[in-house]
Amino acid sequence: MAYAMIGTFTMLSSFLNCEHAMYRRYIKKDQPYVESKEMAWGNAVHSAFEHRIGAQKPLPDGMRQWECFAAPFDGKLPQVEQKLGITRTRKATGFWDKDVWFRCKIDVNVCAADTAFIGDFKTGGSKYEDPFELEIGALLLKAKRPAITRAAGSYIWLKENRMGQCYDLSDFDGTWNRIKDLMSQIEARKPEEFVKNKSGLCGWCSCKDCENHYVARK
Repeated sequence: MAYAMIGTFTMLSSFLNCEHAMYRRYIKKDQPYVESKEMAWGNAVHSAFEHRIGAQKPLPDGMRQWECFAAPFDGKLPQVEQKLGITRTRKATGFWDKDVWFRCKIDVNVCAADTAFIGDFKTGGSKYEDPFELEIGALLLKAKRPAITRAAGSYIWLKENRMGQCYDLSDFDGTWNRIKDLMSQIEARKPEEFVKNKSGLCGWCSCKDCENHYVARK
């Protein structure tokens, strides 16, 4: 089916976790967006790092212990909170342009000649670290800057005060094929074909009319 949607990492991640919940949030769009306290804190942290790295404004009280994760970008001409888009044919386009098919926002990146490094600040836990989000950022960055042939990246786990593993993100074709495969699966589904996947996340899901939903204990 032809759905009016623009792909993102969050959408694909939701699809892999529960197809039904993804359909309700991103295609049918009958689930209201509710910002949790954790999400609000994450947004505040990202804004603080954007101003610290991009404009040399000190981190606010309560975040200055993370200066060690901002200082290494000083003097390296970093780009912060860069919004990128790509078309169905893998061409760079604007984040809000009419032909955008997939989009992402990169917390911080540094490019030099044919290489790039991507950093992604995280305020949650690192139990399920997966480089796919970094790989997507690298692919869209290469579309914007075709000279890039090598890319690496790490998650920065602020709650744990550590850098995550440094991943090689240079398999741009592999990342593109994975995105295309997942997007094709979504586009091929009929509304009733999106599978309801029961998991430990069902207690926090907004789809309260689903038979798998339960009230999570805080």
